[in-house]
Amino acid sequence: MINEFNKLIGGIWRYKRPDIFGPVNPRSLMVNLTYKCNSKCIMCHIWKREIKKEMTVLEWKKTLNDSVFREIRDLTVSGGEIFLLPNLYEYIKVFIDKLPKLKRLTLNTNGFLTEKIVADVREIAIICKKKGVKLTISISIDGKGAVHNEIRGIKDGFERAEKTLNELKKINTNLNFKISIASLLLKNNIENFGETKKWLESTGVNFSFQIVGFHETFVNNLETEKMVGFGKDSQVTLIKVLDELSQNKGSFDLEQYYWSDLKNMHKNGKNRTTPCPFLKDNFVIDSLGDVYYCLSVKPIGNFLKEKRGVGEIYFDSKNIKFRKQLPLDKCKNCNSGCDAMRVLAFDFKRAAWYKLSGKLWKQGPINR
Repeated sequence: MINEFNKLIGGIWRYKRPDIFGPVNPRSLMVNLTYKCNSKCIMCHIWKREIKKEMTVLEWKKTLNDSVFREIRDLTVSGGEIFLLPNLYEYIKVFIDKLPKLKRLTLNTNGFLTEKIVADVREIAIICKKKGVKLTISISIDGKGAVHNEIRGIKDGFERAEKTLNELKKINTNLNFKISIASLLLKNNIENFGETKKWLESTGVNFSFQIVGFHETFVNNLETEKMVGFGKDSQVTLIKVLDELSQNKGSFDLEQYYWSDLKNMHKNGKNRTTPCPFLKDNFVIDSLGDVYYCLSVKPIGNFLKEKRGVGEIYFDSKNIKFRKQLPLDKCKNCNSGCDAMRVLAFDFKRAAWYKLSGKLWKQGPINR
C-alpha cells in the first residue's frame, strides 16, 4: 500500500512538474520488434510493407546500453506479429536483462500461431517470474466469428485466436501471467458491439476497446478512413456505444472520463482533454531504428542511420520543442487510450471533477 502511494505521489510530481526542470527520463517504452505480419487487416498496411532487414538480438543489446532506458518500468512489445520471430525468447530476454527497473511486460499478438505462441509464452513467463516482471499477453480480437475474420483478412482468424486464448489459460495454472483482449472499434464492427462485448465478458479475462485511428506513419492507413472510419451512416451507433462505455462503473472508474471525452469529441466536435503519457514519458522505437514520441506522428530520428544514441534523439532540443507543440495539433482529435488511465490517476483532478460535476475538464492543450 505504501509503495502504491509513493508511486502515485511520484507520478503526480512527474506529470505536473514545471518545464523549467527540463524533460524527465521516460518510464514507459513501446518496441515494434518486427513489421513482418501474417494478418491482412483492412485498417492497417503494415502487412503490405516489404521489409528486408530488421535489427538483430545483438543490435538490440547494444542499443539498450543507452542511459535513456535506465528508468523504464513498463515495456510493450508489438509488431507486426512478434511471434513470427523464430527466436522471440532471445529478444525478450535481452530486454529483461538490459532494463534494470523493468516491472511490467506486455506482448501483443493476433493469436494466429497457437503452438508457437504457447511455447514462447511458457518460456518467457518463466523468466519473468524469476526476474519479478509482471507479464501480460494481449490478443487482438475485434468481434466474434466472421466479423473478426473480415476485419483481419484471415478466414479462420477468430477460431485461431480463440484457440490461443484457451490454450494460454490452460498453461497459466502456475506461471502467473495475465491474459487480456484488445478489441478495435471501427465502422465494420460497431453494429456488432453488443455481441462482441457479451462474448468478451464470457472469456473471463480483462478486455479493452480502442477506436480506430488514421496515421500517415506506422500503419500508414490514411486512405482506409472512408472504408473503416465513422461517417454519417455509422455515427449514431458510435455515439450510442460511447455512451454505454462512459457509464459510471464506480468511484474509482477512470475510464469513464476517457470515454466521456471521446463521446464529446465525436458527437460535439470538441478537442480531447484526456492527458496523454506520450507527451511526458512514453516513447516508441522500432526494428528499423526509428524513434517516435508516439505512433500518431512522424519519427523524430533514426539511431541506426544517424549513428546517434536513442537518448540523444529523444532529448534533442528541437524534438522536445516539436513534442510541446503536439497538444496544439495532432493530440486534439486523437482517439488513443494507450496508458491513459495511468496518467488520469496522476492527473486525478480531471476525473474527480467529472465525478462531482458531470463536466469534462476545460478545453485547452492536454497535459498543461
